Amino acid sequence: MRIFVAFGTRPEIIKLGPVCRALRHAGAHVDVFWSGQHTDLADGLMDLFGIDLSHGGTGVVQETSLAGKFALITQQMQSVLGSRQHDWVVVQGDTTTAAAGALTAFLNGVPLAHVEAGLRTGTLDSPFPEEFNRRLVTIASTLHFAPTARSRDNLLREGVSRDRVAVVGNTAVDALLHARSRIAVGYEPIDPEIANLPRDRKLVLATLHRRENIGKPLEDILGALRELANDGDKLILLPVHPNPDIRAQVVRALGRQPNVRLLKPLQYTDFVFLLSRSWTIVTDSGGVQEEAPSFGLPILIARESTERPEVVEAGFGKLVGSDRHAIVTEVRRLTNSDAPQLLPARNPFGDGEASRRIVERIFNASQVQHAAE
Repeated sequence: MRIFVAFGTRPEIIKLGPVCRALRHAGAHVDVFWSGQHTDLADGLMDLFGIDLSHGGTGVVQETSLAGKFALITQQMQSVLGSRQHDWVVVQGDTTTAAAGALTAFLNGVPLAHVEAGLRTGTLDSPFPEEFNRRLVTIASTLHFAPTARSRDNLLREGVSRDRVAVVGNTAVDALLHARSRIAVGYEPIDPEIANLPRDRKLVLATLHRRENIGKPLEDILGALRELANDGDKLILLPVHPNPDIRAQVVRALGRQPNVRLLKPLQYTDFVFLLSRSWTIVTDSGGVQEEAPSFGLPILIARESTERPEVVEAGFGKLVGSDRHAIVTEVRRLTNSDAPQLLPARNPFGDGEASRRIVERIFNASQVQHAAE
């Protein structure tokens, strides 16, 4: 079986890396297409999951418009999928690369498997453009791998056939457990700044990158972090996203602030190491909402809504939006003790076996298809 796996961002590598490993272990020939939406953010991830690239896109970072990026990625994928040699295309989540892969697979008549299917916020522009991308991928998909029962139910309400949907868990958990095993004993962080963090401060990790937060919302979130840094007992750690608009706002607000470390994009094992040492996390990222519960880490979600309501229902997450007062109050509450207030509940997004379930379902579907032919 020949399978085309497409990704272009750091979260996609993290979530599809375990799937690539499971596909190869099952005997599939895996062609990996890298669109290059993220460049520096991807450092080290290919090696971590043993991924060999078969095809690489070019020029995506230089293209400034979303429509231009979509067109360029689609064109470059077509040069590979147009040969119609592949049995399946696999994409993940809600990125421009995933949407382009879905459309290209559909137009070439190649079955599409969607990893992390069925996430919804209810409005097409939040988060932008990710919510639109998810729905586009759903329309083109043959198999929908939902991380939770709620995600499955979203798909069923939209008319997706039940026999095309499987609840498998989230592959982010697979990836995190793989990385955690790498840092379990005697791990030395790759970034010297991470290796030399003081041990007498309460670490508050922040990750901010959503387009809809750029401007006033991000200004308020950064203002909250600046206020928290002035408490003196906390150290704010913020890996700065390379988006130039976000970087400019972050540096302007926190560049000279004591008790704040603005970090380069972290290699994944360093990021997992920080999760293991943090007291809480302020984030607008979807992936972090899935990863942090494996450490029992409480999450403050700097968005007005989340397509991962399970994290809130399980008690790990709280929606604070860009409300400066709410962020300051909640971080102080979670750091007002002698030890991190970690939660004992199970991660609602899976047990680390999602990739195995995905591969089994793809192989079973192929056997049924061949038998019918």
